[in-house]
Amino acid sequence: MISEREKEIIRYLLENGPTTVAKIGLHMSLSQKTVSQSLKRIDEFLQETAIRLVRKPRVGVFLDGDSAEILKYLDGHEESNLPTSKKDRIQFLCFEILKQKTYFTRQQLQDALYISKSTLENDMGQVSEIFRHFNVTIEVLPGKGSFLNLSEQEKRRLAFDLIYYFWGGNWKITQEQQRYLHSIQGIPQFVNDFINLTKISLVDTLLQEYLKKEQITLNDAAYHSLLLHLIIMIDRVKEKNYLTFEERRHPLMENRAFYRFIASIEETFSLSLPVSEVHYISLHIYGDSLVKKNDSDDDLLDETIRKLIHETISLRNESLLLGLVSHIKEAIYRIQKGLVIHNPFLNDVKKNFPLSFEEALRLAHALNWHFSISIPEDEVAFLAVHIQVMKEQREEKQPKKVSVLLVCSSGKGTSQLLAARIRRNYEQIDISRILSIQELIQTNIYEDLILSTVDLKIDSIPTIHVSPVLNKDEQRKIEAFLGKIEEKQNGSFNQFAKLIHEDLIFLDHHFEDYQEVITFIGEQLITRGYVNEEMIDSSLKREQHSFTSFGRFATPHGTPEYVKKSAIVFLRLNNEIHWGKTKVKYVFFICIKDETVQELEEIYDTMLNVMESDERTFLLKGTKEELKKYLQGGT
Repeated sequence: MISEREKEIIRYLLENGPTTVAKIGLHMSLSQKTVSQSLKRIDEFLQETAIRLVRKPRVGVFLDGDSAEILKYLDGHEESNLPTSKKDRIQFLCFEILKQKTYFTRQQLQDALYISKSTLENDMGQVSEIFRHFNVTIEVLPGKGSFLNLSEQEKRRLAFDLIYYFWGGNWKITQEQQRYLHSIQGIPQFVNDFINLTKISLVDTLLQEYLKKEQITLNDAAYHSLLLHLIIMIDRVKEKNYLTFEERRHPLMENRAFYRFIASIEETFSLSLPVSEVHYISLHIYGDSLVKKNDSDDDLLDETIRKLIHETISLRNESLLLGLVSHIKEAIYRIQKGLVIHNPFLNDVKKNFPLSFEEALRLAHALNWHFSISIPEDEVAFLAVHIQVMKEQREEKQPKKVSVLLVCSSGKGTSQLLAARIRRNYEQIDISRILSIQELIQTNIYEDLILSTVDLKIDSIPTIHVSPVLNKDEQRKIEAFLGKIEEKQNGSFNQFAKLIHEDLIFLDHHFEDYQEVITFIGEQLITRGYVNEEMIDSSLKREQHSFTSFGRFATPHGTPEYVKKSAIVFLRLNNEIHWGKTKVKYVFFICIKDETVQELEEIYDTMLNVMESDERTFLLKGTKEELKKYLQGGT
């Protein structure tokens, strides 16, 4: 068995004839040592064939044999799981480290990938950065090696987080007869060494049958989370790795249907689930409703949450407040029990609803302090969706004409937000129903169009895949379906334009990290009298809560109380720097003092238009004068 790397070397030899190890290494960005190791594997691979790998002094390396036969044999041979690209190596290393049961060394990782020491060191820097994002550190014990000091629950959570980090956007739902099967596209074979995702269809079927029979409805984010946790659990239990947290203080109530479901898992996968695992599954499906416990002060909890909402959110819609309170209670419970819910629209929410996300951060901070928890970014984004719903519900227009079914994967708040945005933007649309995938499975479809936040394929009805924020590309698809393209409004440039000043446009500067960028911009604003000295520290602290980067852009900002007069700084870097999970080229520093809510929305909408514009060549190559004119809305 040979890897894709070895196959590429064979193809290079066929195309170029006699060559050298150095030229192969240069072509494939490999060290000569790595090329030599690969040539050795190729030689071994070809031993059972009539093809020979030849090395001749002053001639070079070449293949002796019929090239057509070589390619035919090569294409028909089983592929290796060994990754070749940098992206694949990073993914491989994350799971290779996670599956280690004891100490491991860098040399072991280097040998597993057939790469040089320098290549591994470079890759491990990125691996460590990914692990730090999930609050995991690769620890080192001199004389023994490296290890992950994680409990079983922490290992499972990291596996869950890594799958969503690399492939979270690849969920696909396919209709097959009367069922909707879930799958994650693009998962490499090496992931199955830790989690066997090939059994996803079988687990999916058992779970759907149980939920349908018991008439239990989960939102799709919760369903995906549960499905993935069940798959992880099955493999870990087979390896005799059990959860150890104590839940016996709160035994489960008798629920025969639930225990029949547990028995079906045990029988199907030939395993025996201990009490701790059964309890953990029940928490995902039922929350704490199956747990025997004393009556809690639920009214007091509701009142406490309402008070914190009123103290931190400026705009409230009392009719929608109940949904936000309910969501927060569920989120607190999930966090306290270590249950993970991934928000696939985190970056979209941060990018498209920055003001609501800021309010959600303030609310999360208050909740963290009061309940002694740590609300992750994914949950903050869900809070932001609820806040945005409150803002947009006021501006809904009456729907008309085209019957639309919304299929939404992330709960009531997200679906309400998407519905509000559609109704506000499209008078032609009548949203007849809002369903999750689990509800869709149990119904007939009669609408003219399906708008779905999951990748859904239904042959008989037009379907458009959208995000809850309904970005511009998705809007264009809807407009194409409706047969009407609407003109973009130009008025939003007014508030944004007056904050652009030529002396606050900085071009082609070099910085090593985002801290240097914020410090530089802060110093420029202080010198020019726009902000107080506290602005730099305030902006750096804001990044610690949640990075303001998305795509190639970042929008750092600090507390408005440190602003003397409003302005927007634009900085173009001559290099790209790591800023959170992305690499950033352009920075808009937001310096806002006392603008109204409407003015703030216009400013952020215009900035988003600039970022998504087809005319971004101005940002890349424009002079100060050209950029000022462009950003102020000139032509």
